Amino acid sequence: MYVCLCNGYRDGDIREVAESGVRCAQEAYLTLGNGPCCGTCLPSAQEILDEIHGAAAVAAE
Repeated sequence: MYVCLCNGYRDGDIREVAESGVRCAQEAYLTLGNGPCCGTCLPSAQEILDEIHGAAAVAAE
């Protein structure tokens, strides 16, 4: 599913950078190549990042 229509970033793209250690949506976008344009997708992107890192934290316990 597309998370960011402006940049064409999909949820898989966000998950991939999250798994590499990125925790902030802004940083994820910069890692993918472009910062956010309109910004309406940032909460959705952050939710994916939090989901990945929350799952990682539970697995580490």
